[in-house]
Amino acid sequence: PVLLMRYCGHVAVANTRGLEAAGVGATTPDPVGGSFDRDEAGVPNGIARETAAEILSGALRGAAPPINAEDVVAAATALASLGITAIGGIVGTTTGCWAGPGSELDVLLAAAPDLPIRVATFVIAPGPEELRRAAELLEGSGGPVGFAGVKMFGDGSLGGHTAAMLEPYADAPRERGTLRLDRDHAALLADAALDLGGRVAIHAIGDAANRRALDVMESLIERGADPARLRIEHASVLGEPDIERFGRLGVTASVQPAFLASETSWLESRVGPDRLRHTYPFRSLHRAGAPLAGGSDCPVEPPNPLAGIAAARDRCGIVPEQGLDGDQALALFTDWAARSIGTTADFESRADFTVLDRDPVTASPADLRTARAVATVVGGETIRFEGAAAWQA
Repeated sequence: PVLLMRYCGHVAVANTRGLEAAGVGATTPDPVGGSFDRDEAGVPNGIARETAAEILSGALRGAAPPINAEDVVAAATALASLGITAIGGIVGTTTGCWAGPGSELDVLLAAAPDLPIRVATFVIAPGPEELRRAAELLEGSGGPVGFAGVKMFGDGSLGGHTAAMLEPYADAPRERGTLRLDRDHAALLADAALDLGGRVAIHAIGDAANRRALDVMESLIERGADPARLRIEHASVLGEPDIERFGRLGVTASVQPAFLASETSWLESRVGPDRLRHTYPFRSLHRAGAPLAGGSDCPVEPPNPLAGIAAARDRCGIVPEQGLDGDQALALFTDWAARSIGTTADFESRADFTVLDRDPVTASPADLRTARAVATVVGGETIRFEGAAAWQA
């Protein structure tokens, strides 16, 4: 059996033995929130999208090597070598496509006492009880790890044609993607996260998914939720009314400038020239008053925040008028990102800070892509980077 997962995590392909091992055949129905591609006779051809990919990975996960606590500590040290002092980390309570067999949450908890950087953890949980249990475990982890909230999925990825769009893809006229967000279930998980003092994060890339996610967020706000605790992951393709709505509601758009670097060759052909103007619309969101936060979506994209700052400014040449200026791009990965996970500057505590080899505001985007972190300090302790060189490339 063989299973290949597309790097975005939203599409997989299995060989015949892999389908057989998962019990997938001609009579297997498509799951809610996913689908199996099929041949002319209706037989699954091995390609699985969204929740259908989870059926395959669940059946074949035992063949993958597990990730252990030492691996997580090494990865976190590598992140520190890039100047990162804290991340918003996302883990599943059961299993995940990155982790091989076992629970991502359990591996993070095992690594927690030795982690060199802070991890505000968003949890993918099937229900409120699992979310509450995860929050209790994270808060008692004994390391720089805490509960940040719940993570839910509204759709898939642009690269896999599974991001949910209001109109068909320009390069796939029969496809509009997969809308995964169930409003009632989302409300249950959101209420649980907010009751626990956490945040609500919903993955939404396509304009249809963003609209539904904003519907959920607006309903939460009407019931008393603090908008500062609500965020949409990616906010990639947006109609003008929804850009304004982000600002009016005060919902955070958690954006990933690194996507622009990896999608340069195909983004316009996928969304078309009209939608391209409002794809990754950083400046329009900022002007509308929407809180922004920068990230990488690592391991989907490289985690280097300096490259992310550069892409936020020059946008890799894609609709450059949507770029941020130097101060805004730096804030995207510092003050604004910290605000989005509930961290604020505390000048009475031992400091978290990064020493860089050049000024991230005045350096050109090209220079920033070769910039280095000279030192990273968390809680007053300088982190040693031995064994972390792989991330420096």
